[in-house]
Amino acid sequence: MPFGLSGYTRVETHSGQALVRCGSSRWISAIDGIIFDVDGVLIDVRESIQLAHGIVAERYFGMLGWVNCTGMVTPEDVDNFKLARGFNSDWDLANAWVLLYLLKSTRYQSTDGAQLSGMPPTLADFASEVAERGGGLENARKVLQELSSPEEWQKVLAWQDRALLERIFKETYSGDLCPEVYGFQASVPGPGLIWGDKCLLDRGRVPKDLKLGVATGRTLGETIVGLRLVGLSDLFPVSSCVTEDDGLWKPDPAVLRLAVDRTGCRYPMYVGDTPDDLTTVESYRSIGGDVVSCAVLTGLQGQDLEKLFALQGADLIADNVNTALDVVAKIKGEM
Repeated sequence: MPFGLSGYTRVETHSGQALVRCGSSRWISAIDGIIFDVDGVLIDVRESIQLAHGIVAERYFGMLGWVNCTGMVTPEDVDNFKLARGFNSDWDLANAWVLLYLLKSTRYQSTDGAQLSGMPPTLADFASEVAERGGGLENARKVLQELSSPEEWQKVLAWQDRALLERIFKETYSGDLCPEVYGFQASVPGPGLIWGDKCLLDRGRVPKDLKLGVATGRTLGETIVGLRLVGLSDLFPVSSCVTEDDGLWKPDPAVLRLAVDRTGCRYPMYVGDTPDDLTTVESYRSIGGDVVSCAVLTGLQGQDLEKLFALQGADLIADNVNTALDVVAKIKGEM
């Protein structure tokens, strides 16, 4: 983390560094609860979800009869789509890269994954164009449709198998835990990438006097099992969690409104790791909700996001969730 950014004060703690927006300390001192995102905040998913997209691409296109499918989707590609916004759901993100590759295969008459990876538009260029349109799967589809002839687009849609993609993704991530996480038996036995999840939260830093909750794009099963595997399930009972199963998706302000209701707090801090998380805070404030925004640098491209979070007006930007909690404790102790 650099020395500081205009409009922010630099704070050092034993667990890392943080930037506090000027004037936000009084709001941070008043919070009565903390609502956490999961991926990149409570759980490190760099060895699980981040890797899943590449493995799923290899399996999915391999089942379509393609060759040389290793490396078609990289963790950097996943980051680029997350930064484009609107891809809080990994299902949406996966459908975006599938559609691009199906279009390129149709256009270039090739089923060689390595060859198609280097042909325009690349995933990086595609993500950049989608970002300029506002992000999300719907805009991704619009970009690709504009690049296609009507005949090409119809072939792409006919070729796409969303059900197969979702099944492969779920099996790849959960493995033998598939029945518990998703309610069906995986077709291939063995452990899933979910075992690569690692805990980011130091339990000793969790404030005893604040109410805790979760607002995540994970499904309920992914949330329950994921928190259990990293030893955090006792801190976040199901009754305090808002997940994809609730039919709400960030940046809909209803996500935070429901999380506030379930945790029973009145003035929480929301801790996220993506631009979409801060947009969710902005949306909640736009309907009259009171919330402090905190962004941590342990998700996506880490430190590269600091300036972007500052431009979005985050009240607190911290190296990690533990640093954020240390800053909260420090401010509350001083006020």
